[in-house]
Amino acid sequence: MAQEWGIELLKSIGKFFIHPSLYFAIVAAVFMGFLRVKRERSDFHISVYPPLQELRYLLSAGWVAGLILSIISVANGFTISFGILVTLFFSTTIFILIGGFRLLSSAFTMGLVFVVIYLSKQFHFQIPWIGQYIEKTTDASLVGLAILVGLLLIAEGILMVRNGGKESSPKYRRSRRGLTIGAFHAKRMWLIPMFCFLPTGPLTAPFSWWPTFDWGTHSYSLILVPFIIGFQQQIQSGLPEVAVKQLGKQIIVAGIITAAIAAGGLWISVLSIVSIIVAIVARAWISYQHRVREGANPYYFTPRDYGLIILAVIPGSPAEKLSLKTGEVIHKCNGHVVKNTDEFYQALQKNRAYCKLEVLDTNDQVRFAQGAIFEGDHYELGIITVEEKKKWDSGEAS
Repeated sequence: MAQEWGIELLKSIGKFFIHPSLYFAIVAAVFMGFLRVKRERSDFHISVYPPLQELRYLLSAGWVAGLILSIISVANGFTISFGILVTLFFSTTIFILIGGFRLLSSAFTMGLVFVVIYLSKQFHFQIPWIGQYIEKTTDASLVGLAILVGLLLIAEGILMVRNGGKESSPKYRRSRRGLTIGAFHAKRMWLIPMFCFLPTGPLTAPFSWWPTFDWGTHSYSLILVPFIIGFQQQIQSGLPEVAVKQLGKQIIVAGIITAAIAAGGLWISVLSIVSIIVAIVARAWISYQHRVREGANPYYFTPRDYGLIILAVIPGSPAEKLSLKTGEVIHKCNGHVVKNTDEFYQALQKNRAYCKLEVLDTNDQVRFAQGAIFEGDHYELGIITVEEKKKWDSGEAS
């Protein structure tokens, strides 16, 4: 039995690398990085972050979450039908094409899968290309899928809290009054590799008490599934890391509630569809409420009368070495009060080899940053600020 499990483990890893979702996500991440760099260069004449940043987060941040979810999946004998896998690929592909990372929450991608399969089975209609696979999906697999939606929502929230707001892409935009303000595109796409079981195969339950969601199915094959989740929000009324952490905590709560209701579907079948509705409505409401708050609250990154507010710090620049942060305000440079980039540049020229800054941090506390400047360093230390200097086209949206 141990040999069979070892062989299936290797096969499942091999299947992971031929799964189309993996390569479609890689292409999407590279393409989104290209669009981001193009926009950053249009706004700032420089790319703030490297082109492959989205790909780096896609391939690196979700492995721990995948390991934890795999342990839960294997311990509970969770099975996922081939019909679910096929439908999930199509739903993920469609949502990436129409919404970028905005619709990649498991509440939307997997919620759509559940609704499509559930309605297809209830009303006995055939869907082109995938109908034959959907027919073989059992009700027990749908219960497991509903629970998985809740678990992936929790994972989405945790990843947002941990790194969702880091290195958010800055942008200039026009306020309702036509003023130049700073904003951020906070977005991520994560790959969650998770072991699941397909019903039928060479594997049998290793223990008599081993639980499975597909009662009556006694043989399985192991598969490593590349689940793709993500989010995208615009932030303009505060610091991106703070805003994304708040969103992440709300999504964790929504995931816990979804998983709890879905688990009740093991005994009361209607709770499975209830949990999916809760997940979709809750996730959409969280995004909607964020947009309302952003529209109602005052802009954070606006020109200041008492200094230069830092919209972003270019990685590897002198500003990063000086530990300057997004949201801080440079009040003085080399002893001179600065209110715009011209004054800042002139103050830097007072001492070309050394820089001393008086900075107001995000808690309005004064601190000092100082360090050497070397030949070839960015002439403005590598900071991006907000000033009334961008010319807006008449048709450019706010």
